Amino acid sequence: MVLTGPLEPTRARLAKTFPVGPTWVYEPKWDGFRCLLFRRGADVHLQSRSLKDLTRGFPEIVSAAQRIDPDSFVLDGELAIPSPNGFSFDLLVDRLRLRTNSERFRRELTETPAIYVVFDMLAGRESLLEQPFRKRRVALERFFRAARPPSPPLYLSASTDDLKTVETWITHIGHELDGIIAKRADAPYRPGDDHAAVKIKNYRTIDCVIGGFRDRSIGSTHDELLLGLYDLAGRLQYVGSVDITAAEKTAIGKLTPRKTTPFAGRQPGDYSHWNTEPSGPWKPVSPRLVIEVRYDHFTDQRFRHGCTFVRSRPDKPPTACLLEEYANTPLLETLIAT
Repeated sequence: MVLTGPLEPTRARLAKTFPVGPTWVYEPKWDGFRCLLFRRGADVHLQSRSLKDLTRGFPEIVSAAQRIDPDSFVLDGELAIPSPNGFSFDLLVDRLRLRTNSERFRRELTETPAIYVVFDMLAGRESLLEQPFRKRRVALERFFRAARPPSPPLYLSASTDDLKTVETWITHIGHELDGIIAKRADAPYRPGDDHAAVKIKNYRTIDCVIGGFRDRSIGSTHDELLLGLYDLAGRLQYVGSVDITAAEKTAIGKLTPRKTTPFAGRQPGDYSHWNTEPSGPWKPVSPRLVIEVRYDHFTDQRFRHGCTFVRSRPDKPPTACLLEEYANTPLLETLIAT
């Protein structure tokens, strides 16, 4: 039976700890667009997690898939775009917003090509959905050895049953790793189901400078601090916000208002491809105070998701909060199978 789309990808539930045992295997959690790739003859179709068509936005992936022999297969993986500052979610979103016949689209294909990292095989000439993951993984590795897909842009994601290897991924990849996926090796592929896999986020902490605030006294709906990090030129770059309670605000100390923004470039409230913070009026303050926050992913020089207040850092000077410490390049070779 030939497997065709649309097909909802299997999901992973959020967990706080690693499941351990002989039935579990582990993979890096990539930060990009989840994507199923369908190939049948000359036709290649890219489908998102929400069943949307991604094909036109990533012609370099389509072309690479068309050059593979055999000519019938279905893969599950992640679309990503490496950039000098790590994997860029902004560039992924740009691809879907740009007209495919525009000069900018053609330029981005050349300057920032996408990659496709494969972590599951759902079909060759026959469906593999009922096969346990361990057998699908064997089929996927066999497929990569025989087909030798062009690399870049097609890669085989690493997979292991060794927790020490997982620790190495976290240690060496740091801010490029969004977490870990743990999969049951004996589970079939169930579209839309979340019982066979869990995701463990890679939470970290970071010290940031307070450069502004929002609260109800100025007409905003949230009590939050606006955070920044200094770049190599000594400019404070806005990186995101954190909600605070009244007690936390008291612990931080007095904020000193100022008339002009301390942030260079992007400002709070500016348009973003994703918007995890509320919009509304904000007030700038002198960048004198530092706090520590917990976050799960930092990309495109900002927090990808919300973060959580940890503590005030009166012992740390603001100029020691540096953006360069959190702008690592992707260590792709440590994440792929060889």
